[in-house]
This record gives sequence, structure tokens and C-alpha cells, in this order.
Amino acid sequence: MRRRFLIRLAVATLGTALMTACRGPLPTAPPAPLTESQARYLESRQRMLQRFGRPGFELVVDALAGQEFLGVEFFPEYANQSFYRAGGQTLRSQAKLILSQPVPERARILWRDTSERRFIEGVGSRYAGNILGDETIEVGSRIPQELIDDLERDPRGNLRLKFRMSKDGTLFGWDIQRRPGYDPNLRDPQGRDIHFPAVHSFAGGDFREAEIVNGKVVRKGWHIERRTGRKVETDY
Repeated sequence: MRRRFLIRLAVATLGTALMTACRGPLPTAPPAPLTESQARYLESRQRMLQRFGRPGFELVVDALAGQEFLGVEFFPEYANQSFYRAGGQTLRSQAKLILSQPVPERARILWRDTSERRFIEGVGSRYAGNILGDETIEVGSRIPQELIDDLERDPRGNLRLKFRMSKDGTLFGWDIQRRPGYDPNLRDPQGRDIHFPAVHSFAGGDFREAEIVNGKVVRKGWHIERRTGRKVETDY
């Protein structure tokens, strides 16, 4: 009895397999067409990959002294996913991140009246405050070709993209950071890495941070006021 049952089951299984083989693979749904924003983002991304040759940069974000921004998000223009977000941004809460994505051609920057968040079905957690600032600034398109050529010549360095938020509009700057003489295999007598101070080259843009050594300003910082175009020196 059991043997006859097993034989019928094997025949039925074989028949199903043969029918499936005859029908061929099930058709798959065609990919959804790109929206206009998606297409523009991909075009911009490709332009930056061609220009810089490799993805990746160090992101530095802070704000002008005495100013605070809530519910902050940075997006590549036309993108849905942010490359930086912060509940609150000040000078003291400076952020430094190494990102492996392409340099954004332009960045859209948002801030709000609160850092509160809410959950959106199918999207996830998002800042819930009213938008106070919404600006788009040139980023990758402003980087000088000389800097890109120097990184290609000597890739042992980080391209730094620096953003200093301001109520009059976010300031953008750039440079290359290297540590000449640094060797990860060298150790001091206690077995620790030997420290080599960072050296920055090709600094440019709307601002540059001060150089501070042992708590003392050895080189003043500066920024360009958006409203007047005046260059203002700073101790930070």
C-alpha cells in the first residue's frame, strides 16, 4: 500500500516538473521606468565618477559660532537618500565622516524648527519639523581640476568636503589632507602608532577653519559673508 502511494507521488512530481519545463521560466515584470528625478541623479552621479575617477571623500560639517540648526539633512541633488543628517548642528558638534560614495555634484541642504522625528510607513524614521531652510549649492562642480590631478598623482590623501552651516546660507570649502611620513608599521617604544600631524593642501572655497595647536590659534580661519562678500577672520 505504502509502496503504491510512493510510486503515485513520484509520478505526480515528475509530471509537474515536466509541465513546468515545457512552459519555461515564468515571465518577470519589466523594471519600472525611472522618474525624472532618478534619471537626473544617475546622470549627475556618473558625471562625478568620470570627473573624480574614484568614489570616496571625507565629510566635515559644523556651523558658524553661535548658530544652531535642527533636523539637518544633506542630500545629493535629486536623491532620496541623505548622505548626512543630524538632530542638531553647531560649531562644537562638528562631524567628520569617511564616505565611500561619489562626490555630489550639488548638495541639497535642509534644516527645520525641531529635531523631532516620526515614522512614515514604507519610508522609515524622518524629521518631523517645519522646514526653515532649503538650499541647493554647487559642490563637485566647484572642485579645481588641479586638486583632482594631484590626488591622481598621489592618491595617499583624503579629499575633504567641508560644510559650515550659516543662517545666510551654507558655506562650502575643500582641501586634501595627507600625513607625510606616516607609516602604519612604525611604532613607538610602547607599541603605539607614531603620530604625524595632518597637512592640508589646495584649500579653497567659501571658508577655511583656523589651525589650532595645543589650544592656541597659529593660523586664523576665515569665511566669506554671503550678504556682503566680505572676508571675515575667525579663531575657529
